Amino acid sequence: MHAPDDTPAPRPTSPYSRLTKQNTSLRNIVWALGLTMAIVIVVGFAFFGAGDDSSPEPLPNSGLDVAASAERAQGTAPYPVAVPEVGAEWAERSARYSGSQERWEIRYSSPQGHLVALVQVPEVSAPVLSASLPGASVQEEREIAGVPCQVVTGGSDDEPRTGLSCQGEDWGLLVHGGAEIAELEELAEAAITSIG
Repeated sequence: MHAPDDTPAPRPTSPYSRLTKQNTSLRNIVWALGLTMAIVIVVGFAFFGAGDDSSPEPLPNSGLDVAASAERAQGTAPYPVAVPEVGAEWAERSARYSGSQERWEIRYSSPQGHLVALVQVPEVSAPVLSASLPGASVQEEREIAGVPCQVVTGGSDDEPRTGLSCQGEDWGLLVHGGAEIAELEELAEAAITSIG
């Protein structure tokens, strides 16, 4: 008679514990892809940031001083430089004087959030007008703060713009941008008042 065998039967092996060449390569590929994606995400956050802040606060030491820029420009400009006093809802973006063109320019964000440029030159000539408002045409005549002005339109079909061209005694002023005419008039009047 045969004695019963007390040795336990071998347990079936799990497919997860069987390492074959195929399982190992697939697992390595998945790990490599996962690690690569994690690195790309980390680098993306570090480079581009977590979100878009469309209205970042300016740095404390990066304030724009239009009056100081105008004072420097006044030393070489052949006309009294405009320094408009506009409300706090107008945000000054840049101010610069080009001596070679005798051109003083201040860029603003209007109260409605449109970019508006104030350009002062000895005379608003056709080249100055067409450079700022391509295809410009006069729509009507106006008087602003006692100075004769013209409402002009131009720009492209995708981005039509309106402007005000005013001619003083020894200076010319062009205010243009995507803003409404009332905002352009407000800025032009403040600029003319500051000159006068």
